[in-house]
Amino acid sequence: MKILLTGGGTGGHLIPLLSVVSEIKKRDADAEFLFVGPKSDFNESLREAGIEVKEVKAGKLRRYFSLQNFSDIFKVLVGIDEAFFHILKFKPDVVFSKGGFASVPAVVAASYLRIPILTHESDTVPGLSNKIIGRLAKKVFISFPQSRNYFLDSKIIVSGNPIREDILEGDKPYARRFFGLLENLPVVLVFGGSQGAQKINELLLGSLDEILFEFQVIHICGNRNFKEIKERTDALDLKYRDRYRAYPYLGEEMKDAFALADFVVSRAGASSLSEIIALEKPSLIIPLPSAANNHQYHNAKYFADQGMIMLAEEKDLSSGKFLEKMEELKGKENETKDSLQKHNASLGNKKPSEIIAEEILKFK
Repeated sequence: MKILLTGGGTGGHLIPLLSVVSEIKKRDADAEFLFVGPKSDFNESLREAGIEVKEVKAGKLRRYFSLQNFSDIFKVLVGIDEAFFHILKFKPDVVFSKGGFASVPAVVAASYLRIPILTHESDTVPGLSNKIIGRLAKKVFISFPQSRNYFLDSKIIVSGNPIREDILEGDKPYARRFFGLLENLPVVLVFGGSQGAQKINELLLGSLDEILFEFQVIHICGNRNFKEIKERTDALDLKYRDRYRAYPYLGEEMKDAFALADFVVSRAGASSLSEIIALEKPSLIIPLPSAANNHQYHNAKYFADQGMIMLAEEKDLSSGKFLEKMEELKGKENETKDSLQKHNASLGNKKPSEIIAEEILKFK
C-alpha cells in the first residue's frame, strides 16, 4: 500500500504523523510512505524514520488583509503544481493529512486526482486551512468532541490526538540519575512546546528561588532562548541553584523527564496536552494568546472544565501569581490525578494512532 503524508512543519504535526506511520507499519510491513510538504527543520525527523520527503512551496491562508496574501497565493498555486507532479509519480492509494496551511498544496492536488483524503484536526477550533481540507476529505478525525460543529457529521471519527509511542516508556530511576535530582522534593517539568516559550521563561525566572524552595525544576527553554536564560540564571544569587536544570531541548530524554516529573507547566498545544493527559501529570497550562482562533485556550478549557488541568491565562499572571498557582497545583495533586485517571479509563483500549491507522488501511 502507498500512503501520501502531508502536514505543517511543527512538532504538533510531525508527532501524530510518525505515531500513525508506526501503527500502520505494525499492520502492513510493506507499506510505502511519501511526505509532501514545505521545507521545515522537522523534515529531517521524517527522513530518519525512513519516510521519503518531497518539498513543495506553500503559502499561509489568512482571513485578514495583508500584502503577503498576494505572494502566498502564488506560492500555493506553485505548490499545487509541484505536489501534483510528485503524487502522479508516487501513485498513492490514500492521503493522510495532518492539516494546516502546509497541507493545502498536496490535498488540493490529490483531490484533483480523485485520491481519497483523510485528515486529522488536533484542536478544538480548526483553522481556515483545515476547514477547507475537511470539505475535500472522506474522513475527518477529531481530538475534541466540540470540533463536530465544524465538519460534516457523516465524515467525523472521534479519535483523540496521536502521541509519541515512546512517551509512556520513561525510566524514572534513570531520569533521577541523568538529571541529578533528589528524591525528597517534587519535580516540575517546564516547557513551551517545540520552540520554547518566552513568557513562561520570564514567569519562572521572576520567582525562581522561591519556586526552588518547594520544587526541583527541569526547564526546557528552547534553542533560541537557552543562551540568554543561562546568562540570566548564572547572574542570579540562587540559594537553591542545585535544584534547577536548564536545557535548550530534550530528545530521547523527554520521556524520562516526564516520568520523573510530579508536575508540568506547559503551553496548550494539542500534542503537549495529549501527552500530559495520557501520562496523568497534574499541570499548569498557560495557552499562547496569539494562537490562531485562540485554539490553545479552547483546548485547555476542555480539560480544565473536567478538573484535569489548571488553566491560567498570560494576562492574569505575574511571577508572584505564577508561584501561587504552582502552590495551588501542588495542593490539588490528588484531586487532579483522580480526574485524570477517570478520564483515561473512560477512553477504552484503542489508542488514537490505532484508530487512524485502521481507517487508512481500509483503502488498501
